[in-house]
Amino acid sequence: MVRSLALLIGLSVAGFASADIVGQWQGIAVLGPSNVAQSLDSDGQVKLQISKAFLKSLSYQFVFKNDKTFASTTKGEDIAPRAGKGKWQMVGNAVTVTFTEENGAKQDRTLKGTVTPDGKKIVFVVDGKAGMPATKLIFKKIEPVAAQNTGR
Repeated sequence: MVRSLALLIGLSVAGFASADIVGQWQGIAVLGPSNVAQSLDSDGQVKLQISKAFLKSLSYQFVFKNDKTFASTTKGEDIAPRAGKGKWQMVGNAVTVTFTEENGAKQDRTLKGTVTPDGKKIVFVVDGKAGMPATKLIFKKIEPVAAQNTGR
């Protein structure tokens, strides 16, 4: 009986944790700190500054739905808007989003992130390429999904 009650409470808490991210989230990209930057030559430093400026121009949005799907949008000064779709799951404070489509083309790309303890942010870390530091995608919840879209 005690074990069943503990399991029921655990499942209830897990269910509430998953529901916490349902809604609309706005994100920014931040180039992570890196010891690599100190060792870059002048061309590498220029590329790093260009990368920082480019990332600063981007905006990201996720809409996480109750049915464990999401829609995403990426916009920026120098890129055409990108629309994505996929599935999400949450275990504890760990969030995994798997893109199944981007701009109409099939995708199989996964991002893993963490919800902050206060539930107000999700942080994804994307590994750096070509000697560049990792990038953090930091999302803040801006509004819950309208009731008609969530089945509430």
